[in-house]
Amino acid sequence: MNSESIPEHIEEGALERAKARALASREAGLDPDSTVERIAAAAEAAGLKDIVSKDGKSRLSKERQYIDALARDKVKLTPPEGTKPISAFWSHGIEHPEAPKNNRGVPFLSQRFIAEQWAAEQNAISAGTAQTLETTRGGQELDDMFLFEPEVIRALGGVEAGFHEDFAKETWDKISETYGSVAAGRVIIFADTANTRAVLYRKELGALCNNPDVGLHNINFVYEAPQSWPEVTRAEAGTNAARVAAQFDNKDLPRYIDPHAFAADAPEVRKAKIDAALEAIAPAQAQAPAVEAPEQQASPKSLPSPLWQMGFQQPRTIVRPANPGPAQTAGPAAAPPPRSLAPGMDGP
Repeated sequence: MNSESIPEHIEEGALERAKARALASREAGLDPDSTVERIAAAAEAAGLKDIVSKDGKSRLSKERQYIDALARDKVKLTPPEGTKPISAFWSHGIEHPEAPKNNRGVPFLSQRFIAEQWAAEQNAISAGTAQTLETTRGGQELDDMFLFEPEVIRALGGVEAGFHEDFAKETWDKISETYGSVAAGRVIIFADTANTRAVLYRKELGALCNNPDVGLHNINFVYEAPQSWPEVTRAEAGTNAARVAAQFDNKDLPRYIDPHAFAADAPEVRKAKIDAALEAIAPAQAQAPAVEAPEQQASPKSLPSPLWQMGFQQPRTIVRPANPGPAQTAGPAAAPPPRSLAPGMDGP
């Protein structure tokens, strides 16, 4: 696998977005009060007030109430009238020497920024034809709250105000599921499989399959199945539908397929495993035709063919010749490395 797996113009734009986001996250951590003031103003404009328990020992802050409502607000996740964008989803990412460091100290380019750059280029050609969660009104608003920054959570009042340790992750889980429920027509996924720890697997794929405007057959992976799989597994369990339904990393969870053991099974056993996974996640959809994509969802034209039909393999690491001198990083050199860049799986 080489760096040409991602078109260079998309890769460069994604890196710029990742660096800008890392810097914004760092700044939010240094000045969390400004972020909290914006959230408080939005909550007050919505007419919300703190809810205090009768004994006065606990409260549900107006900010917490506002964020909870935002995560379920379908209106703010629904495309503007007259547009039918291709909704993009994403998971995990790739190691990249030019990317900001993640919370494990690894230079890491989230698929989020690759998806956003793809969407931006599609919209530059024809406005309103592509989106990601973070580019919707609701997703952008939540993203600008920087809830993965511990300083912001503390400034919001922490546990005493309803903001527990996993609040950011749970909130992004909720809004991701809502985003999947309002998608329509063709959707694409920037990943090669859905890891069971990722919000893509836990929330989004189920929402898409249960969404009558999408369904199993309108979900397309951008990247081909992993090259490490045996050829028969790539051919039979590497289809879009099979990768939506099955999972390949946790034998203790439902719908598991071992890529290597699968290849040794008899053909009828392989078929039975895939059929069982399809029936479990999308009953009655395995043989059903795809929902017809809206006319506005014509194939993207910035590439010779739709991105998910290009036969890409998701790269695990991009290695480019190192520039002489110290590696460039976003922000002051003395600043700590950024924490989680975005919701979902962002580590190597």
